[in-house]
Amino acid sequence: MSINGNVNGSHYREINQHYAEECSQDDIGSFLFTSESVGEGHPDKICDQISDAILDAHLRQDPNAKVACETVTKTGMVLVCGEISSKANVDYQSVIRGAVKQIGYDDSSKG
Repeated sequence: MSINGNVNGSHYREINQHYAEECSQDDIGSFLFTSESVGEGHPDKICDQISDAILDAHLRQDPNAKVACETVTKTGMVLVCGEISSKANVDYQSVIRGAVKQIGYDDSSKG
């Protein structure tokens, strides 16, 4: 089997061996793990839920839809962008407003 012109991935084994040689004994077994966590109502969570609602709306009408959308938001504004290949006819404004309302932002005084 050939991977990128190298038999049985030998190139990848060479790279892994190189990195193993670069690491000192002190580096083996230690690493830094980081993660991000945001609370309820954070714009990242809102954006994820809006993007999910758009995906769901497409898949309900067209199970073969391809949806790659991103959502960005700030107070009083939602921007959805990306690439969607679908036969579905989606009312984006209704889907977005429904998702925002379901999250709990049902009044402009809430942000």
